[in-house]
Amino acid sequence: MSTTLASIADHLDSIAVVGAGLFAGTALYITVGETPALQDFGLDEHWSFFPYMYKRAAVSQSIFGVTAGVAAIAHGTRINGSSFDRNLWIIAGTTFVAIIPYTVFIMFPTNNTIINDNKEAKLGKESQISVTQRKEILQKWAGLHLGRTIGSVASFSAMVFGLSRHSSLLLGCIISSKKIYNNFRADAEMSIALALNLVYLL
Repeated sequence: MSTTLASIADHLDSIAVVGAGLFAGTALYITVGETPALQDFGLDEHWSFFPYMYKRAAVSQSIFGVTAGVAAIAHGTRINGSSFDRNLWIIAGTTFVAIIPYTVFIMFPTNNTIINDNKEAKLGKESQISVTQRKEILQKWAGLHLGRTIGSVASFSAMVFGLSRHSSLLLGCIISSKKIYNNFRADAEMSIALALNLVYLL
């Protein structure tokens, strides 16, 4: 394993926490800040704004989510001697990975309904979705997104807790050359000290 890959492997937990924090923070902001504000601002404005918000957030959130999930699972598989810590990281990572199919299969139909209707409006076509339906669709999306928020915040919190236990974990990785050197040096110093004591006694 190259030095770069070894360095990345030794910091998978930190990489996972950063990715998870960025995803969870963005999701939480959309849930508690952006969506309620848009609801107060007006239904038409909320409906028209959605495609722009989605376009901006989709790419970054996908990157953050995949990074957090893959790094957490990879880190978990390297933990030996503690099934609790191992499972904690793997479950947290799996939750982030699961957000991707959840978004694709559960949320995309709702997303596309809003986005496609806005595209039709830009072409000058009359919307086939009533005001009541728009409100219901936006509320449905908010509820579905809340699921992502809860899952990501809970998993991020679990990773932070796992990171706080890092010093107690036994990682299944190759011992670094520095540690080998330190152990060798300690053994050598002890051997020299014993030899000197024997010479002194003689």
